[in-house]
Amino acid sequence: MSDFYYLNTEQQAVGPMSLEGIRKLVDAGIIDAGVLVCPAGEQEWKPLPERNEDATASVGPPRVPPPPRSHPSEPAVRPTASSAVPPDWFPLASMIAGITAVLALFSSIPLLAILLAVPALTLGILAIRQSVIGNKPFAVTGITTSSLALVVSIGFFLLGSIGGSVGNPEAAAIEKALEEDQAIYREAKSRFPNNAAQATRHIAERMQRIDITRCPPEFRLAFQQHVNSWAQAAPYIQADTPLSAFFEGLYAGATDDYRLLGLSNHQANVAKEQIGATYRVVLNVAAAYGARIPDS
Repeated sequence: MSDFYYLNTEQQAVGPMSLEGIRKLVDAGIIDAGVLVCPAGEQEWKPLPERNEDATASVGPPRVPPPPRSHPSEPAVRPTASSAVPPDWFPLASMIAGITAVLALFSSIPLLAILLAVPALTLGILAIRQSVIGNKPFAVTGITTSSLALVVSIGFFLLGSIGGSVGNPEAAAIEKALEEDQAIYREAKSRFPNNAAQATRHIAERMQRIDITRCPPEFRLAFQQHVNSWAQAAPYIQADTPLSAFFEGLYAGATDDYRLLGLSNHQANVAKEQIGATYRVVLNVAAAYGARIPDS
């Protein structure tokens, strides 16, 4: 009777014991029925059902065979992704992209600097992590320049998003009022695309609610005049309709008095020009306080 070893769930050889003893462990549910077994003194592992105790006889003292691979067809050493060596051009490309990113900063193009710095930093890190690098100075230069470009570019964007509000609460209050003004205008254009009179009344009403108490006096005065121009324009814009133009023309033809011909349209245009003029004053005051002007 030969002695056998079986592999447990941790791929460790357990034994020696007889095949009958291993089968009893299987019957008891302790090990799986297809467990790999190997005779003492040999190296070939086979599933338990393929083993015949009478067909195998070992000579000499038993020895523990080495644990098998998880699958006979698998290679002993499997290549990993980390062992791949990056192409030779990685360090040079990292350096060129990093230097170009820094030059983009001097050209006041922070977005281009970020687009160049990200791949430059990635290529440099991939190259520098390898143990053997022919052009290590290139990779180090690429990492340094791209990191500098990223930090400075992100700083530009952060300062730009904050605008003039850094250390300037009056500018921050002005920016908030202008942003609310633009939001109300866009909302009115969206809600009333074919009704200019209703859109004008909506803007005039909503703009009265904008809080400008934290803004400087010059801005409050200019902004209130702008709000008043919207309120004053509402009736003129409402009166400028095809029907009013028809009656004006009918009156002129009947009386030979052309003073009223096109009057409604003229008054509406003057009111719109007043809105634009007061808004330009608002923007000039905002710029004088260092506030960021929102996109129209």
